[in-house]
Amino acid sequence: MAESIAVLKLPEVVEVLHLAAKASISASGIGVLVINYNTAPQTLRCLASIQQSKLLPDWVLVLDNASASDDYQHLLQNAQPPQAGSLHIYRSETNLGFAQGSNVLIDLLLQNASCQRIMLLNNDAVAHPDMLGSLDEMLNTAGDVAGLAGGRMHRLAAPDEVDTLGIAIYASLMPADRKTLDDTYVGPTGGCCMLTRRCVERLLALSGYCFDPRFFCYCEDTDLVLRALLLGYQPAYLDKLLAWHEGQASSGGGYNPFIAYHGLRNTVWMHIKLIPARLLWRNFLRLLLAHILMVGRHTMAGRFSLILRVYRDALCRAPEFFHERRELMSRMHGSDAIRALGHRITHRFYRLGYLRLVLQSLPVFKHFFSDSKV
Repeated sequence: MAESIAVLKLPEVVEVLHLAAKASISASGIGVLVINYNTAPQTLRCLASIQQSKLLPDWVLVLDNASASDDYQHLLQNAQPPQAGSLHIYRSETNLGFAQGSNVLIDLLLQNASCQRIMLLNNDAVAHPDMLGSLDEMLNTAGDVAGLAGGRMHRLAAPDEVDTLGIAIYASLMPADRKTLDDTYVGPTGGCCMLTRRCVERLLALSGYCFDPRFFCYCEDTDLVLRALLLGYQPAYLDKLLAWHEGQASSGGGYNPFIAYHGLRNTVWMHIKLIPARLLWRNFLRLLLAHILMVGRHTMAGRFSLILRVYRDALCRAPEFFHERRELMSRMHGSDAIRALGHRITHRFYRLGYLRLVLQSLPVFKHFFSDSKV
């Protein structure tokens, strides 16, 4: 076991713990990235599950994202040496969010020339023993075409129930977790995703970042997947259980104001920056209706001020996203990639069952569902 404290050449980020395996095992070229924010027990559970993998990673990098002192100390004091490779824990004194926090870890991981796979895993997930090996094999088989891959995540509390099958984008142009194989797969969620080094390097060359740091959290994975698609990649899906997910452990759970604000604001930015004009015009009326329904939903829930803040903040930064759109579209893969994106749009307005969930959450409609099982 080895421990070190070293200041990195990255703002506000310090390496606080480095644990190395006692025995060397054949290198896999895989690095796993995990972010902790006031959920040390979940993070430690996640790290333990990674060490049960049939194919072990060479590096596991954890960023503590300005957690409270007791949570941070719990993480440090209970971290265990890995079965192979090394475990690195970093600390940021400010919360960088999932997007920028992941970027920091990705930059650190890329410093290892032998790293060829970057695995992103939510800290409240439990990895299946086959997760790393299955995704690595899929990307090896696909060659340079896929670039990134994901698969099934089921609910930790109900292991037979789907949590997500990746990202879907519907005819309203609204993204959401894909819950059924009937909906078209766009790409993996950031909560369980393996990327090739080449894909990450191309995204960095295109945008200057892997995840857009302005998004902080939510929809940042859709933004990444769309940029990969427009570069000509064809994200791969493996219909195999890869992880069990607790869900929203660090954001308070449920559809709370924090999730509502970041999810809708970031979706507006993503539309401005990345959705091709042809798709925007073709789906404009459905997109407009989606926003009208969103305003109505939050107004009825007593959150009209939240919606005002969403659109105010989204539109205030709209010019910079329009500018970036022009730059990105001039460097994209061309009309073939745009057509490929169009083919990945699910034809229904939005995912099945969503309207019922919304109505159940509104006090005025709750009595209609009093006998229903949620």
